[in-house]
Amino acid sequence: MQHVRWYDKNSNLKEIFEYMAELDENVQTQIGQDILQILVNDFNLNLDEKINKITQDYNYECKRWYDNNIDLFISFAIIKDLSEGLQNEIVKKIVESILFIYIEGEINE
Repeated sequence: MQHVRWYDKNSNLKEIFEYMAELDENVQTQIGQDILQILVNDFNLNLDEKINKITQDYNYECKRWYDNNIDLFISFAIIKDLSEGLQNEIVKKIVESILFIYIEGEINE
């Protein structure tokens, strides 16, 4: 029996997270920071208390691909607790963020 990760329950999250796992670490960090901004700006979530709690509970024993990136770790911990509908909206924003990062990168080269 295969262990089911929390995001395997949402096929959209699973697909985008698996894609992100293969990206360059710098791009992953940019995306993690973008996700936090998206959660605050686009979804009007007040995250100060939640982020403080997550960072206090941060496990420095990194077992998952995103554990060694604090921005992704925090973002994913927040996304984990959202409704499936909100998760799907965030997936759309993550795709936009990835496209923007790559388009902007090509323009600046």
